[in-house]
Amino acid sequence: MAAAIGTLASLLMPMLISMSFEGFLIAMAAPFLIGLLIVPRWPRAGAIWLGAMSLAVLAFSAPFIAEALAHPESTADFLPLLVFTVSTVVGTLAAIPAFRRGRDADGPSAPARAVALASAGVILVAAVVSVVALGGIQDAPALAGDIRVVTERFLFQPSGIPADAGEIAVHVTNRDGTRHTFTIDELGVDLNVPPNSTQRVTFTADPGTYRFYCRPHAPGMEGQLVVG
Repeated sequence: MAAAIGTLASLLMPMLISMSFEGFLIAMAAPFLIGLLIVPRWPRAGAIWLGAMSLAVLAFSAPFIAEALAHPESTADFLPLLVFTVSTVVGTLAAIPAFRRGRDADGPSAPARAVALASAGVILVAAVVSVVALGGIQDAPALAGDIRVVTERFLFQPSGIPADAGEIAVHVTNRDGTRHTFTIDELGVDLNVPPNSTQRVTFTADPGTYRFYCRPHAPGMEGQLVVG
């Protein structure tokens, strides 16, 4: 139950931080709320349900977890996903005893308390690491001739960028509280832009139209670079 509550918190936390409503996160949170309602009446069935849901959402989210956890400087992304990962792993493991036929949930055992304390310790240490990483972000100043782009409210402004062929320099200002990237697959461009920071990238491009996008927030966050 504690792991399920942790998973719920990790899914609802980003919405509270951004003060927005995300139907996708609500849909992911709903099975855990259902499980918490089942456990008091049918402990074994509730434990199995929560374990199965934990394993399912963990497997579904695996492609996104590694990258986000590799960027602790984006606290709004890093901490909720870390809590989510720890909670779903613990929830999956905690449900294993319930699969034993005829066995209902027991009270907290010494191993269970140890796992809970270890999980809390991991989250606490990770929070400190995230704060330190956030404080270590260095801004890159814009130079003369740079194309200036702003990311705000999960949009690129402007979303259409003209440029001359040859060497191109793009300066990105991130005004959101979450990490973005400025990525152009065809040109090998993948600029990491931590929250509330400014970063700069240079690259060479031939004439043509190129799609740029933010990897964590695609396909909704994208634009076009038109090189003449």
